Amino acid sequence: MALRISILIFTLICLCNNVTHGKRRTHSHSLERKRGYRRSSIITTLKTISGDTYDCVDIYEQPGMDDPTMDMDKLKMLIAKELEKQNAKLALEEDQSLTANSTEFYDFNPRDIWLNKKGCPMGSVPIRRLSTKQLKKIEELHKVQYIPFQKTENQSYLNTGSFLDFAGIIVPEAPSGYFIGAKATMTIWKPKLRGDHQYSSASIYVENGDNQIRSGWIVYPALYGDFKTRLFSRWTSDNYGKTGCYVNHCPGFIILSNFIPLDYAFPMTSAPEGTQYDVTIEIIKVSSNPPGWYQMFNGQILGMWTSSIFSSMSESAIQLRFGGECFKPEGEEASAQMGSGVFVNAQYDKTSYMRQITYTDLVYGGANLDNSRVQVHESRCYYVAGNTYNTKDPWYAYNFFFGGRGGEDEERCVYS
Repeated sequence: MALRISILIFTLICLCNNVTHGKRRTHSHSLERKRGYRRSSIITTLKTISGDTYDCVDIYEQPGMDDPTMDMDKLKMLIAKELEKQNAKLALEEDQSLTANSTEFYDFNPRDIWLNKKGCPMGSVPIRRLSTKQLKKIEELHKVQYIPFQKTENQSYLNTGSFLDFAGIIVPEAPSGYFIGAKATMTIWKPKLRGDHQYSSASIYVENGDNQIRSGWIVYPALYGDFKTRLFSRWTSDNYGKTGCYVNHCPGFIILSNFIPLDYAFPMTSAPEGTQYDVTIEIIKVSSNPPGWYQMFNGQILGMWTSSIFSSMSESAIQLRFGGECFKPEGEEASAQMGSGVFVNAQYDKTSYMRQITYTDLVYGGANLDNSRVQVHESRCYYVAGNTYNTKDPWYAYNFFFGGRGGEDEERCVYS
């Protein structure tokens, strides 16, 4: 009898342990599904100077690779060639006793955000570690849709009753009718928000119908959990219906850099009448194998979107935009600051601006913008001054100012 009781107790303990472990495994597997990569894909984990934690994920097992439209064999060959280039460049820099990514042209070295001053090991890519709650929030935020941008309207109303404000310039047509690239250097600011679910950004847009790639900097606490100014990208092939996402926790964007995260927290931001910091962002279509749209960060390849994930933009874009965008959810009266938070025309040390703005035409190649191709778009509380500052200086080239204090409506917004 005692033996039977002992066996029964032992069996119950085993069953309980299996259930407990099963729950843990279920939770772990659920988190892995949301993250888009397995724990076994993590090479190591690193910290940044801003306190962010990043998993260094095997470059071939990152979330962006999980898309059935991609040619995996060709994509893996492309990644292998890129790794060869990175290794050769790193070896050259070490031979010349240079710090990686050292350059006199930019304000900061992206490797300096890492506590190890290096970034992830070669062959892995940085993906910010997020909780299940944060990952769910990203999914919810991406589902917010809005009507395609209308050049004749001051606002783009969202399907939720909220709305966006865009202030900047529009390039509605390429010389050949087709764009394959856009580039701009933009000052980095930390605009104040008037609600945790608002955002304020500065970015370049490459568009064709309901297909879009957008990249620049953004302050968005609901998405990132803080008020830091971060690098960001967002893409869609159906006007933010079912495709695309922010950051890189979904298929589509292939990270190629081992030290520049897609949600990079800028260590320095500009100060009014003080030091100005800027970043150069470029989106360029490359006839690689497979072909795709590449994102460049201060001249460095960050990653790519393969052409196969797009419909109307698989070959080219038909419109470009450059400027600021603010989001205000339904129920909030006052909108966020844009850019520096003030607009003082032709005062570059006070007002947010973009400079050295160029485009790449499918037939005619790269060129500077000129006023004949540009439309200026203002919106409620935000203003634009096009190509007005020192345009003959190649350091500025084609440039414009944008931004504003924000507020409740055009009658109660303060101009400067």
